[in-house]
Amino acid sequence: MLTLGSVARANTRSHSEKAAGNSKELEGGFFHMVFFWLVDDTAEVKEKFLKELNNFVKEVDEIKKVHIGPPADTNRDVIDNTYSYNLLITFDSKKQQDIYQEHPAHKKFIENASSLWEKVLVYDSVKEN
Repeated sequence: MLTLGSVARANTRSHSEKAAGNSKELEGGFFHMVFFWLVDDTAEVKEKFLKELNNFVKEVDEIKKVHIGPPADTNRDVIDNTYSYNLLITFDSKKQQDIYQEHPAHKKFIENASSLWEKVLVYDSVKEN
């Protein structure tokens, strides 16, 4: 027989398991995804872009986790893999992301590298509670 107490214990256990790190969720509460289309596909442009990008993300302490990469070699109707590079950053909160937006290293990256891209598209997402 299912009692209210057994439901409460099961519910508590599932929350405890998540808190213990058994969840597959990404770390952080704010997710910043940036897609860059570079002006051309030359090794020189890619190298300069990646150097500027890597230097900048190393300087921002508010960044929790980061991924930088080209599109995967996937081919389905719903996929847009026309971009050159994706930057995925996780933050603990929107406040941390706001600090990142105004960080001198972020502004320097834009100043030094904006001539290397022709298009940028940003998606921000938050974790639902």
